[in-house]
Amino acid sequence: MEKFLADDRNIRPLGRTLFLDGTRYLSWCCSGVEFWFTGRSVSAEIWTDWILDEPWKTIFKPYYAVFVNDEKIPRKRFAIESGTNSYEIYSSDTAERVKLRIVKLSEAAFSKTGISSIYADGEIVPTEPSDRKIEFIGDSITCGFGIEGKCAEEGFRTETENPSLNYASLTAKKFGADHDLISWSSIGVYSSWSDDGNINNDWIMPMLYDKTDAGLEGIIGEKACVPWNFEKFPPQVIVLNLGTNDVSYTKDIPERLKGFEQAYGGFVSEIRKRNPYSYIICTLGMMGDELFPSIENSVKALNDDKVFALKLEVQRKEDGTGSENHPNLITHRRAAERLSEFIAGITGWVPVD
Repeated sequence: MEKFLADDRNIRPLGRTLFLDGTRYLSWCCSGVEFWFTGRSVSAEIWTDWILDEPWKTIFKPYYAVFVNDEKIPRKRFAIESGTNSYEIYSSDTAERVKLRIVKLSEAAFSKTGISSIYADGEIVPTEPSDRKIEFIGDSITCGFGIEGKCAEEGFRTETENPSLNYASLTAKKFGADHDLISWSSIGVYSSWSDDGNINNDWIMPMLYDKTDAGLEGIIGEKACVPWNFEKFPPQVIVLNLGTNDVSYTKDIPERLKGFEQAYGGFVSEIRKRNPYSYIICTLGMMGDELFPSIENSVKALNDDKVFALKLEVQRKEDGTGSENHPNLITHRRAAERLSEFIAGITGWVPVD
């Protein structure tokens, strides 16, 4: 078996990843690596900061998936154990040429991981990127939180978090687009989720957006403090799906609603500075649309003809929900259909799926 580094010579990175000191760090949902492999066997050494020092922490265990030759259902789906361990990625009785995609399913809020080495008995080379690119910025909905949960009363587990089935991934697949997910559970633009009614702005999306992996900085130190190079992934379309958590603070208080509108408009302006040619779609819905009028106000004030407000349908009672009242696959599919229709209308893209 030959050892390969997960660097740009051997793999194509998916999403925002950080290659540092020989390790390809994967934190964000759906971040990963993709490559062509010719041979019979591939394995990978994968590290995580997740530690099982209390029994209840099993609910936060990181999960990976392996897709072969663009299959919609992963060939493998497995948990990552504490520390650094070796995992079989692919095996076959005969040598074949296959496309392998290794992605992190669980979100950055609960674990960081990294591929330190890839071992293969044949050649690996990077795949080619798609000409179409979509960036999704969001919260737990965009993480696929609870999407495979059975009901609202079921508690969260990373085992039921599957962003490869959420509205973002379904929309990207519809157009054959590469996509990245900048998403974190409970996060907001003005205030992240507030349990006590006070503003919670110690960790909000505008603090994360211009970094490659802001959450990793607290794990491996200042050397992880790397600004994101926006030229690496210039999206034609950016979907901003935030506001679901801000409402826990803003409620119907006029001055707080005004503060949200200012913060939201300011964040969209920052996104525009870094992505001067992208369409920006400002969405809200699925778990509630109370702040959508404020989003519409912010979009109108920007006076940018490539920034749009799009309300997504709130989940229906008859369709059920995933765990902790998060959208299930039915709701995500409906949102993907609405969003895909809108994207086709503004870009002229013809669906491939």
